[in-house]
Amino acid sequence: MGSLKIVFFLLLFSGTTVVGHGTNQPRQGCYSLTYKDYAQSKPIPLFTNEAYFNKQLVYKFSSNTSKAVPEPEWVDVEDWNKESQVQEARGIFAMENLEEIMAYDKDVNGSHVLSGHFGCKLCKDDAISVFWNINFDGKPFITFNPKILAWIPKVPTAEIIKKKWEEDPGAVNRTKDYLEKECIEKLKQYRDHQKTN
Repeated sequence: MGSLKIVFFLLLFSGTTVVGHGTNQPRQGCYSLTYKDYAQSKPIPLFTNEAYFNKQLVYKFSSNTSKAVPEPEWVDVEDWNKESQVQEARGIFAMENLEEIMAYDKDVNGSHVLSGHFGCKLCKDDAISVFWNINFDGKPFITFNPKILAWIPKVPTAEIIKKKWEEDPGAVNRTKDYLEKECIEKLKQYRDHQKTN
């Protein structure tokens, strides 16, 4: 697995918890952008991704169709063909990681799920917060800590994944930059689009 693909996955595997009411308006002056991933081994290999802006679904992607399908409000916000390609590449990488974990656990024929979320939140005082977490079979597996620039394994198997990701020494800095800069810019894009529509 090339280091570029690893960084690509780390930057995008992913969602934040949205701070909002049942409406599209953020609570306490904060906006949030969330990505949620789901990779399963059985009954068929499948990868899905969803993005949310303030609890509002932006798009859904499925490896069954290889398409990111936006909700009507967001049709004009992105190049959805490009987004589909991004998610397809992320899905391939997620499935490779799932297979590697299963091989390490000597359970290559089992039914398992790798789920992840990452994202960012921006508040009216320009305070930002970010996070990135991955679970395996519903339990914490590995998380990114932007303060100490490290991936924190939650179980012994995660040490293998951490070691692989750290083969690219710049990956942690690019992950931090993505969460704190690019994710925030994307959040602002969605915020501004919603304000003008």
